[in-house]
Amino acid sequence: MVSGFRLVSVTLALNLALITLVGPLADAFGVTGLRWSVVAIAVSLALGFALLSYNSELYVDGVWHFGFLVFLLSIGVHTIVGTGLTSGDATATEITVVWLFAVGAVLVAFKETVREQLRA
Repeated sequence: MVSGFRLVSVTLALNLALITLVGPLADAFGVTGLRWSVVAIAVSLALGFALLSYNSELYVDGVWHFGFLVFLLSIGVHTIVGTGLTSGDATATEITVVWLFAVGAVLVAFKETVREQLRA
């Protein structure tokens, strides 16, 4: 059984990581309104439910660390490389590559913790 409070916490943490991908992609593709945020929340909720169903003892603080580090690293890389994310000039390819780099870097940095958490 998945705890509701844990699911909300994991969903918000994953949404923090996804927002640096979905928000800029929505701008790149010209999607307006709140549709993109609803999609991000739905994906985060589904992924959070899957993770908690797989491992009910998932370390929720670790998910928050992951989300926060992906958020900071992707924003930092966009700023350092100068992709134009903040001005809306970044292409969809640049946004996706930078986000995948950030996720990969965080996963590699904490690979032992990730392996430990994925063992059921």
